[in-house]
Amino acid sequence: MKTITNIADRLFRKVEPVDSAFGSEAARATAEGAAGETSGQTCTAFPAETRTPAFCAIDCPGRCPLELHLRDGELARVSANKAAPACHRGLSMRAWANSPDRLMWPLRRVGPRGSAQFERVTWDEALDEISDQLARIRREHGNESIYLAYTTGQSCTTADPFERLMNCFGGFLDHYNNYSNPQINAMVRCMYGPGALYLGGSELDAAADARLVLVFGASPAETGTGRATWHGVWNRVVEQVGERGGRIVMVDPRRNGSIPKRKRPASGDKNEGQALAVCAAPPADDSERKGRPGASACSNTFPSNVASDWQTVSWLPINPGTDGALAAALLHELAFTHNALDWDFLHECCIGFTDEMLPKRWRGLGLSVMDYLRGTGYDRVAKTPAWAAAITGIPANDIRELAAQLATARPAFIMQGWGPQRRSNGEMTSGMIMMLATTLGQVGLPGTNNGMNVAWGGGFLTRVSAGENPVPFRIPAYRFFDAIENGEALGAREGVRGLPEASCGDAEGSSFATEAELKQAFHSGRATDFVQHQDSAAHLPCSIKAIICHGGNCLTNQHGDVNRAHRVLGDPTKCKFILNVDVEFTDSARYADIVLPDLFRMEQESAMDADAWGRRIAVSTGELGARFERRGAWEVCVELAKRWGIADAFTEGRTEGEWIRHLYEGDRERSTGLPTFDRLLEEGLAWRTDRTEPFVALADWRSDPNAHPLDTPSGKIELFSERLAAAAEALRGTPDEGAITPIPTYVPEWGPAEFAVGKAAADGAQEPDAGLRADDQGSGSGADFPTGRQDSEASAEIAYDQPLRVFGFHSVARIHSSWGNVAAVSRRVPQVISINPADADARGIATGDLVEASNRFGTLRLPAHVTEDVIAGTIVMPQGAWWQAESNVAEPIDVGGCINTLTTSRPSPLAFGNPQHTCWCHLHRHMGTEAYLSETAHPA
Repeated sequence: MKTITNIADRLFRKVEPVDSAFGSEAARATAEGAAGETSGQTCTAFPAETRTPAFCAIDCPGRCPLELHLRDGELARVSANKAAPACHRGLSMRAWANSPDRLMWPLRRVGPRGSAQFERVTWDEALDEISDQLARIRREHGNESIYLAYTTGQSCTTADPFERLMNCFGGFLDHYNNYSNPQINAMVRCMYGPGALYLGGSELDAAADARLVLVFGASPAETGTGRATWHGVWNRVVEQVGERGGRIVMVDPRRNGSIPKRKRPASGDKNEGQALAVCAAPPADDSERKGRPGASACSNTFPSNVASDWQTVSWLPINPGTDGALAAALLHELAFTHNALDWDFLHECCIGFTDEMLPKRWRGLGLSVMDYLRGTGYDRVAKTPAWAAAITGIPANDIRELAAQLATARPAFIMQGWGPQRRSNGEMTSGMIMMLATTLGQVGLPGTNNGMNVAWGGGFLTRVSAGENPVPFRIPAYRFFDAIENGEALGAREGVRGLPEASCGDAEGSSFATEAELKQAFHSGRATDFVQHQDSAAHLPCSIKAIICHGGNCLTNQHGDVNRAHRVLGDPTKCKFILNVDVEFTDSARYADIVLPDLFRMEQESAMDADAWGRRIAVSTGELGARFERRGAWEVCVELAKRWGIADAFTEGRTEGEWIRHLYEGDRERSTGLPTFDRLLEEGLAWRTDRTEPFVALADWRSDPNAHPLDTPSGKIELFSERLAAAAEALRGTPDEGAITPIPTYVPEWGPAEFAVGKAAADGAQEPDAGLRADDQGSGSGADFPTGRQDSEASAEIAYDQPLRVFGFHSVARIHSSWGNVAAVSRRVPQVISINPADADARGIATGDLVEASNRFGTLRLPAHVTEDVIAGTIVMPQGAWWQAESNVAEPIDVGGCINTLTTSRPSPLAFGNPQHTCWCHLHRHMGTEAYLSETAHPA
């Protein structure tokens, strides 16, 4: 069994091109001489070859610029553009484009939904049926019954034409949010204002100027895998921080691929190569670390001479979903032990840290951040390191030492990935991490971040306008199943936007309570003091009756609770028509009535931002062209527009190629240094000269707050938010009551009971930790859920049926589920369940055994990988694997390893976002393991 630790290090530092010839003897013969390409990513053209520029257009910050090598018009090989590197996925585009799952012609369903029984039809037959079905549903149920599904596969200036088409046709039911980061976005709106969303955090390059880089739940070398952007930057950051004797601390339940692993010495000491936690010195007492990766206490000083990456980058293992508790304890230490907070900054630029910094009407109620940290407000628990140790599994001394480093490190770059916020408590967790960064008073200064993920940007190029949607309603992207099954029951409380406004209250649909009511609410144990008024009669007028899914696999594979997806979409009496447009036959396509074969962007003329901040512009000439009966989505929309008599409105007299050029010329006027479009087509890649220095979040506001004000209600950073208070009030009487508070706090995530694998918590949904109290000895965890830390008295065998946390990570083998069926890429990162030795021993599991993970949502079966690179009490697996099971059986078992077999479709409480990283299961060794091991040892 191959190890899956340090994946990014293994794949990218010694990357070899994975292009067309993988797995095909015929292709190898055609691409003779390609073996010489492994030593570099660019090479001279073969005889009789022509080169043409292209790029990888998938939802990745790398967006690798490529060169296609054509022989007699056919794609022979793929290499990197001579001016920029490319990752192994980009170099494998030929293998993906020629996948056996690639769609070649239009298909029409002939069997039951989900049976994958289709027949080949002509384009006219397919387009006529699409036109007639959508027109009928529009006539019978209204445009609001037609839903454009959330997808991630369109990244170019003309790549998502269906929104424009449907707006010309009278509109559609739209969505808001995505599956990546809705929880943190909701908190950014409350703390920094909506204007901070587009800019996001600082660019990763800015971290190179930091003395301490503190990373919560992110792995830039894996999630930013395009080698010309985040991965290459991460290498530079590690090198430069190490050169000045700085430190990078990675807080994560798994040793992720951005953490170099210390090489095992020749002596073979089994303890070498284990996690080094925060610092390199051995612990004085190891009694707290039973069942945890090898860890060590911190040093108060930074190393003066860093010899290697593993000494610069260190791993701080943490129980999943508890990052907020760690941030709270760090704040407690910074405030009360080190007095290291920037009080002038907090007074002048923030609201809510102390009672006197609250708006007058909220004072005296124990609602400030200091009250929360001190234990005089909210849950009445002081947020000491001992309190956090019982929750996070991180020894209290390690928390104290990390706080000591934060107190003296200038500058400190604090960032979070999107994993910690992609949980049921993700809103509060992301807010806690942003608040930690804010209170140091460094935001907006060189070498710092605002606590968000690093800058995603949003690009530079203008996309073709979608026009105005006449339908006002929008639903959370994560609730579309609910809108299919009973859309008429969805109102503002379920996250629907665009409904008639309430007849009373303020613009947010809420009114203020009296001071007496505020005090009564607080002293009755409630921390929220708004009363939200909503029109109870305002709901969606109709359930979803038709779906258009273009370029995505989120109808099933990437959505929570795949088995629910199969049940809902498999019933044609609910959603009456589903159109799927994609390059290959995905699991989502199984549920379509019509499937259309799309083109990759490298097969058609295209332009896009070649990195997240639009510093680079890449194009595809489209010289490769279409094969079989494939057509681009723009052409499909033109043909549908003709059938509906709206072609002039849709095209405005331009072809897709003319739109691309028109939009580019407009953008060229806004920038300096961009070549003509014809010159760009020749070179394939261009750089903007007006974007050179790394972006630092809030730098403009920090340098001139009057010229660049925050767009919060107060114009300041709102650590206490009246919007959050109103949202918290709206949750009263719901299963999520108490999950949102007016300031960021640590809120336990949903416990095993939500997944029917453990005893019900006190509130039926969340882990019980009400018994936690702040004695400095850390006594009494008060929690009956497994943690990574095993105290000496509790280090006996772990119960065989004890529930385990489950979470997925973004493997370098895939972006979402893209490349999930490309064996040349997938086999590099085995789809396995990684489990800590303590949990494996308790269950009699060894590496290579088949194991089954199950909860009330489903069961999946995979080989096990036993490793100390995963914290005890938790199992992890790469997300994005394709679901493989018989969907027509009562209880299908997924053998493909799709993690969403186990996840919930219940949305998070504030953002109505994706909480898929909150998950619990039972795990046991499969009784067919011996037969499986025999087959794998002696394959036929």
